[in-house]
Amino acid sequence: MKFPTRPGSSYLTNELALALKAEGHEVEVLLVDWDAASEDADGTDEEWKGIRVVRCAPRLLEGFGRLLRHASKFVMTGRHAGRLARTRFDLARFDVFIAWAPALAFAPFIDTIRRAGIERRLLFIWDFFPDHHREIGLVPGGPPYWIARAWEQRLMGAFTALICTLPQNAQYLRRRFRVRPEQSVRVAPIWSDATPVPPVDRAAIRRLHNLPEDRPIAVFGGQLVEGRGFEQMLAAAALGQTSGSPLLFLFVGEGRLAPMLRARAHGNVLWRPPLERDSYLELLGACEVGMVATVPGVTSFTIPSKTTDYLRAGLPVVAAVEAGSEFALLLERYGVGRAVPFGDAHGFLRAAEALAGGPGVRHAAKTCLDEVFHVRRAVEAVTA
Repeated sequence: MKFPTRPGSSYLTNELALALKAEGHEVEVLLVDWDAASEDADGTDEEWKGIRVVRCAPRLLEGFGRLLRHASKFVMTGRHAGRLARTRFDLARFDVFIAWAPALAFAPFIDTIRRAGIERRLLFIWDFFPDHHREIGLVPGGPPYWIARAWEQRLMGAFTALICTLPQNAQYLRRRFRVRPEQSVRVAPIWSDATPVPPVDRAAIRRLHNLPEDRPIAVFGGQLVEGRGFEQMLAAAALGQTSGSPLLFLFVGEGRLAPMLRARAHGNVLWRPPLERDSYLELLGACEVGMVATVPGVTSFTIPSKTTDYLRAGLPVVAAVEAGSEFALLLERYGVGRAVPFGDAHGFLRAAEALAGGPGVRHAAKTCLDEVFHVRRAVEAVTA
């Protein structure tokens, strides 16, 4: 549902596709362009860096409320994707089908793949639908949740391998969902281009983006939506403003919560619109520390994907994550960040200040990227 092809854009999906191609595999992509308008061009076929991409515009019912709109989008778009798969791809040629949870988003497509005889079907699970989405308030409880969960469970049974981001999540999968004995459960952390971003002229980059040149900056970049822990970041910023801390809190991006963050952008809180990827990475290089936070009350563990961008830019990471998370241990093991408990705004502020004023982590970040977050880990999970 996300495969950017614009120059300067990148995401885990196209990074994996390019890495598989570099290993000598042939890759074709059916892009369910989830954020496109239903009237946008549909079924268009493009060649992107030697990879064929067929674009599927979403289908949905408008005018009947938010719940029916989202439910119809899942069902109708999945049916449409299935039709495109049958008519635009020679499915019998493929050895492996790779998809990302939630499987419900392309449910009819799964039956198409099974009937085509593609024996190896891999599902990457970055968060557990609909459990995680209910816990962060995106899916209501009651019958909508029960139906979605039962359907997702059934669809997960169609895959021969389920790939989680952390060993803890593999355990969660076995504990909370039914996994057949013949299904393989594997672990592959999120991945990224592991190439370090060259050092930048910090003063010039800050002038370009109208940022103060004489104050340390803690930055968050990405989608400004629910589940990113902005409450804790903003609470830390408020404490910093009261205590006279020089640390600035910069948010870069767009999304449903962007109006709220723009409204809070005064004093030591700043907001900037999204940038092309190369410009964004340069901006990170002009900051001192990267911020990540998930939300309390969730029962599975996550690795915030923006972590890899911060490390590529040589930034340490301050993280508010679940107690006992292996992600927190990873940051500390490689010396590239600190984790604090949920709700500890004082601790978040103090950790961000210490990291911003501490020694550089560029070498440690490069080691961490290469050993943990390199895309070859995902390639190994697929080809295994």
